Amino acid sequence: MAKVLLIDDSMTQLEMLKMQFEKFGFETETAKDGSEGYRKVFETAPDLILSDIVMPNLNGYQLCRLLKNNPRTKEIPIILLTVLDKKIDKFWGGKSGADKFISKTINYDELEEIANKLIAQSPVSDEYKKVLSENSVSEEAIQNEINMVLDELLMNSTFLNEFRDLGEFLSDETTLIEKTFKLLSSFVDYNVAGLFLENPDKNEKNILYLDLNKSSVSNFVIEKIKRDFFVQMPGLPKFTIKDFGHSIIRETVENDKTILDASEFKTVHIVPLISNNNLIGGFCFYNLEECNYPEFKFYKTMVNELQLLLKMHFLYSETEYLSVTDGLTGLYNRRHFETNLEREFIRTKRYPADFSLAMIDIDHFKAVNDNYGHQFGDYVLKEISDIMSASFRKTDMIYRYGGEEITVILTETSLENALIPLERLRIKIANHLFSYNGQSTHITISIGVSSNFVDVKTQEELVEFTDKALYKSKQEGRNRVVTYTHEGFGNILQQQ
Repeated sequence: MAKVLLIDDSMTQLEMLKMQFEKFGFETETAKDGSEGYRKVFETAPDLILSDIVMPNLNGYQLCRLLKNNPRTKEIPIILLTVLDKKIDKFWGGKSGADKFISKTINYDELEEIANKLIAQSPVSDEYKKVLSENSVSEEAIQNEINMVLDELLMNSTFLNEFRDLGEFLSDETTLIEKTFKLLSSFVDYNVAGLFLENPDKNEKNILYLDLNKSSVSNFVIEKIKRDFFVQMPGLPKFTIKDFGHSIIRETVENDKTILDASEFKTVHIVPLISNNNLIGGFCFYNLEECNYPEFKFYKTMVNELQLLLKMHFLYSETEYLSVTDGLTGLYNRRHFETNLEREFIRTKRYPADFSLAMIDIDHFKAVNDNYGHQFGDYVLKEISDIMSASFRKTDMIYRYGGEEITVILTETSLENALIPLERLRIKIANHLFSYNGQSTHITISIGVSSNFVDVKTQEELVEFTDKALYKSKQEGRNRVVTYTHEGFGNILQQQ
């Protein structure tokens, strides 16, 4: 026979419930308030608890939270029975952990059905009941447990608020990461922590941000941490050492010890963060001491909040990224080109360095559209863009300049050195068979290139020089690479 514990401060209501459940075939136990009810859970080991909400000393919400927070009692199904019927009441009923929240006006036949269904879904074993009966609690113990639950709820609420406050720094990635590490280090013990934020822009390097806490760490160990971390991030394309890096955001060394070998860490905890089956980032903790991070009281909350924070950051970054990319090709757009060209021009004037600018035009593109249709033309643009993205370094920036023209900023590259990858690209495109919707053809490109020579005064002049080189390439018969400087045209590379 199943046993139900009925809890209500109204003796009339309690007697009515007792009578009904005995008619249902239940063994019944009663308690006149939440405190007595909590104590009787241990004394009677019920299969089901049905409690009023509005009670003195310990209300139904608090009793439910207390029971669900205790590993010895959390498996017992609980029904909260009340006259409260506002949405907020149902909300708190769910948050308290109640298995069912129903009105006192419910039909008794329906109540019996619900009670039997809950007992069938969550049966309380005899072993479980034995453990309960062997762990009786005093009034003092009840109050201590109530205080612990309330303290934990307060701490958890504070914890959540601290994480939610980080959302205001989504537009400033460095500050966001720095403040995240500051928050994590306030309640998690580690020697090294790492944070990775996936970037929708695949041209950007994968960066592991690091917080070195308490101890210095050798460069060798940092490289080992970085490699081990990214290997465990699912969904990342194959990468080389050049495709990922690290940045030390915080370094709060407390002693003179330097960690020289990664084997000194007794705990390594690496967690990828996934949203909608896509990697959005990850975090890691390294500790010189044994530490089981998943057993940390707020671990689940921490992971959930980090996941939410990184998802918000990814969505923000994606919006920013889409605003500077071309929808068809996925390349950066002209507005982003003008901004980056100006930045690169200023940078290389302040800190002298080479960079080259190339303009690429698809030969006879109008004829391609006329002969094969605009869908074929769009395919060609996308295919050439993909080939170019795979042909240049991540540090080289590729843009759809307009129509069938594409530009490339080749960073840290002299004019002479720029000719090598550009000529390689020209040959690759010329040898590629473009096939779409049952139609195939070969296509060539013309390339003009110039560089930021000392006598190039502005980025507008650099664009003008590069445009002249491109025009000359087309004028000379297309399918070739032409350079232009103040001294004129040169280095005309054409199909052999």
